Amino acid sequence: MEALSFTRRLADRFDGMISVDHVARLQERMAALDGWFLFEPGQAPPAIPVGGTAAVAHLEGLVTEILREERGVWTTMVYVQSQDDPWLIKVFHPRRAGCGCGGGANVRPWWILTRTPPEPVPEWSDFGETCALPAPGKGKSWWNRVF
Repeated sequence: MEALSFTRRLADRFDGMISVDHVARLQERMAALDGWFLFEPGQAPPAIPVGGTAAVAHLEGLVTEILREERGVWTTMVYVQSQDDPWLIKVFHPRRAGCGCGGGANVRPWWILTRTPPEPVPEWSDFGETCALPAPGKGKSWWNRVF
């Protein structure tokens, strides 16, 4: 599987991580693998990879944010191309994952962790404000802000 390009891997099949335990098992595999690129779509792709421990720490921070946003209720926001041989992991933010609903829009991941050097994805370059993360305290209904 190693010879596939970033674009090809991105178009491949992914499995959702249903629980925190699934992510913990994935992190164990990740820790043993070096050469991870931490790529935030919409930004320039990183040129230098990080080690497995740094990649795991980054994913752990993302999962912490997901659980905070979801108020501890786990939903599928982390997808891995192969749980046994992880090369590419897509992480979606709960408050931005719905921006593609209803119109067939391409939902841009929040972060991508990849062992294949990342490339810009043209479809993700013009997401505008409709898919941007809301500012803290924004995006909630008025009664949630009051109470």
